[in-house]
Amino acid sequence: MKKFIVFYCTLFTVLTSFSQQKNGLTFFETNANLTFKINENFEFGNTNDEQFFVPSEILLRFGIGYEYKKKIAISFNTGFDYHFDYFIGTIPTYFTFQYNLWTKGNDAFYMLYNTGRLWRLAERFSDGNYRGFGIGWRFESGSTLNPTFKIIYHQKKIKNFENGSYDNISLGIGFTIF
Repeated sequence: MKKFIVFYCTLFTVLTSFSQQKNGLTFFETNANLTFKINENFEFGNTNDEQFFVPSEILLRFGIGYEYKKKIAISFNTGFDYHFDYFIGTIPTYFTFQYNLWTKGNDAFYMLYNTGRLWRLAERFSDGNYRGFGIGWRFESGSTLNPTFKIIYHQKKIKNFENGSYDNISLGIGFTIF
């Protein structure tokens, strides 16, 4: 994995330094995602002030990437995930492959795929693999700071976990800086 990261960074630097026509842009991104689950104590018709959905996980992510010809983007990301139900924190490191389905200026509607590694902070679980698939929308703001909205399906394969994986869907907001 380390050799791949070094190779990717070296190739990226060499290609951008020798290119005469700039076909792409380097960007930074940051996101905060919140995952919800159905509240087990909720009862329809009962006014016990229980909510139907309750938060189950918070995901804080940031990354650096390169967007080529406003169509394809590749980025390296890391962050911190905290799972409220299991009282565990994890550190995901992953690559994101993004394909813009529609663009107009800095506005973009896109699909994304995440793949990487999940590092544990709790001793009771092992490290695992991380995958994600989703859609997002980047809004043009008239400046270099563009807000984003994402819906992502996450799959975290963790050995010795209940079913061997932790799957969820999260809603995220963030910013992309070009």
